[in-house]
Amino acid sequence: METKTAIDLAGSSSKLAALIGVTPGAISQWGELVPKTRVWQLKVLRPHWFEQQHKRKPRKPSIAGA
Repeated sequence: METKTAIDLAGSSSKLAALIGVTPGAISQWGELVPKTRVWQLKVLRPHWFEQQHKRKPRKPSIAGA
């Protein structure tokens, strides 16, 4: 998950930090992607944030040689 997406879903970096029990400064150090351990934590605390990832349409199998 992108850090910007997590911040947008939480409402602000301060709200995201409060949600997972870290400082806003810690959030600012994440870089472009939320660390894997924090993604796991967010999946437990806010599973609905991740529901769209599972609703993607399955890819149609390609037919070789067609």
